[in-house]
Amino acid sequence: MVVLARSKKMMNLDSMKSDRNWSFVDVSRRETLYATHGYHRYPAKFIPQLVRKIIIKYSKPGDMVLDNFGGCGTTLVESKLSGRESIGLDVNRVAVLIARAKTIAIDSEILEENNKILLERIANKKDNTNYFENANERLKYWFKPGEFNKLKIIYDCIQEEKDSKIRLFYNCGFSNILKNCSIWYSKSIKPMRDNSKKIIDPVSAFTKHLEYMTRKNKEYSGLLSTKKVQDVACHMKKGDARNINLPDEHVDLIVTSPPYVTSYEYAELHQLSILWFNFAEDIKKIKKDFVGTSSRKKTRKNIDSELAEEVIEKLNETNKKLARHVSNYYHDLSRCYKEMYRVLKKGKYACIIIGNTEYGNIKIPNAEVTIQLLKNIGFEYKRIVKRKLSSKIFTPYRDKAGRFSDAAHGGKRRIYQYEYVIFAKK
Repeated sequence: MVVLARSKKMMNLDSMKSDRNWSFVDVSRRETLYATHGYHRYPAKFIPQLVRKIIIKYSKPGDMVLDNFGGCGTTLVESKLSGRESIGLDVNRVAVLIARAKTIAIDSEILEENNKILLERIANKKDNTNYFENANERLKYWFKPGEFNKLKIIYDCIQEEKDSKIRLFYNCGFSNILKNCSIWYSKSIKPMRDNSKKIIDPVSAFTKHLEYMTRKNKEYSGLLSTKKVQDVACHMKKGDARNINLPDEHVDLIVTSPPYVTSYEYAELHQLSILWFNFAEDIKKIKKDFVGTSSRKKTRKNIDSELAEEVIEKLNETNKKLARHVSNYYHDLSRCYKEMYRVLKKGKYACIIIGNTEYGNIKIPNAEVTIQLLKNIGFEYKRIVKRKLSSKIFTPYRDKAGRFSDAAHGGKRRIYQYEYVIFAKK
């Protein structure tokens, strides 16, 4: 591996010991899916136990918490359960859909009654239309005709639901079953077809997941009631972390996890839902909107981090395309951190969860670069925690390109073991 020289002022994070108090290695996958956290699969989401610990330690009830990379809404759910108001932003409309569904509690009796009506409507729908014939070509690539037509009937029946909150709940559940009902290889996060895959019947898959979500909604509602936090405000919005639409010094705490360069292209990973809900007709057109995307052609220079410049210069010697990708990523991060500084109140904390990555045989030191960027923007760097990740919860392997991969596809090359929690004060 190529190890880049560090500034004399930079610490060697590789030599740090992991902090067991922040690692939660004994937390089971089931424990991470309590309340609404299991509504929808989502890659690289942080566990609620970690977010809850940060929120309780660095804020107080009534404070405003921001997650400017809102993802599937873990920060928002934990903020509400802790009695903190919250705002989440994400450029990905699928993330917004999921997070909104997870943060809304629905009356259990009303939901169960509506479930019966919806399932009866689906069962009684006598529709022999071949919807597959006129489907988006990319959806045809992922679905077989029989399953596609059944999914279309379920989808259309969901859209007849008049209660917008319940319809949102159903749409979230529908989105979650799409992968299992397609020929997307089940064990791969990345887009990969498996023509021999045994596909689950869409109606059975939706019914089963609906029952699960309904139980979890009841659990979530009960927690909100017990804690008396039902009325705590919680908002998830489509928005860009590089241009946060909030007033100066508006939030009391930021808890967020930026995407990792070379790891995930969320537009690609969520393409089934994006296309089904007509969020975009062409995935390529929206990829450029995402932080850390590889789709931009311009190489950014003069990034406010010596280490970032060193990384880019080194990469440029062997892989100019990657150098351009990483330069755009660090440029985006710098813009995001400046916006975080602007909207955060003086004396308050930004907590950033981020990990180092690698591409080929070259290390990409995201955590060290983040510390430099934060300092140069004006943040007071307070501390950093190294936490061990549980391979039972997180995808531990990487393929040859440095992207997360399962062991069977892409090769069992290197285990992704640690990430860092950076605490910075304005």
